[in-house]
Amino acid sequence: MWIAMRLEGCHVAGLMPRSETLIASYRRLAAGRESPDSLRKLAQEETRETITIQLNSGLTFAVEGQLLWHDLLRPFTDSLGGLRPGPLTRWFDNNLFYRKPVIVAKLELTAPILPKYLFMELLDGLAWKLVLPEPYTFYSLSDDQAYRRPEEAILDLAQIFSEELRRLAPRQPAILQLTASSIAFKTLSQDEIEIVKEAFKTVRKGFGGKVMLHIPFADASKAFPWILDLGADIIGVDPYLTELKALKEYSFEGSLAVGAMDSRNSYIESIEELKRILDAASTVEARSLHLTTSADMEALPRVVSISKVRRLGEAFRALREGEIG
Repeated sequence: MWIAMRLEGCHVAGLMPRSETLIASYRRLAAGRESPDSLRKLAQEETRETITIQLNSGLTFAVEGQLLWHDLLRPFTDSLGGLRPGPLTRWFDNNLFYRKPVIVAKLELTAPILPKYLFMELLDGLAWKLVLPEPYTFYSLSDDQAYRRPEEAILDLAQIFSEELRRLAPRQPAILQLTASSIAFKTLSQDEIEIVKEAFKTVRKGFGGKVMLHIPFADASKAFPWILDLGADIIGVDPYLTELKALKEYSFEGSLAVGAMDSRNSYIESIEELKRILDAASTVEARSLHLTTSADMEALPRVVSISKVRRLGEAFRALREGEIG
């Protein structure tokens, strides 16, 4: 009954995987055997399907899927002035790789980026969710060869994200997720904490919806209690790496998003298994709960990700209606 009363939202916490067909299209493009227009048309249809599956499954917010993004940083790595793509680097402790951004000069937004990498025409009238890297995390995953002080680069990134979000109006997402693994990989110094806070405020200035700070691939408890002072509407945690009972001493003014659906495992959790994880979250004082995935699902086969989305929706509906005791 507690879960039924407090469960408020259900959504995916990151990028969705491409189909084998789309992956093959990218390979043909790289080999000069496919046109960019042909690939974009295929990606658009797959994005449409991705959104439809989420809506039909009963998720309260749909991600666009971000299928044009080779990794969470790449649109900015490829497009910002002052950045160039560096070596392939492991994405945290996953079997995925990203192009490490190399900062070679002051970061500048020379042209709109997000409209180029999102199928905005598919999002009209939808409650959708956009996933971006949190600025401190973006910087920590980069090679800075230009700035004398890290905080200057981080705040420049935050300002760029804020400007990009303003450009999305009136099609701004209902939820902006800032993926912030690096803030919990270690215990941050007070100076680092202040940089994270200032960058968060800067990003938020360009956005009118709810902001979710999500911490995959790390023990989120390392970012407590200071993370509560940021003013995030939703804080997301990976319960496979974060002991939920370690958070029970804290009081959330906002909501807690629980990544009960494991994004790094092809196993499809049962509704009962998802409920057990949410039950553990009942010890945390929060305004409401959101049911989500632990992270991006881009490393999973597309068919598995679809099954997980459908199970998320089934669990959300069953738990909201009190069908599972």
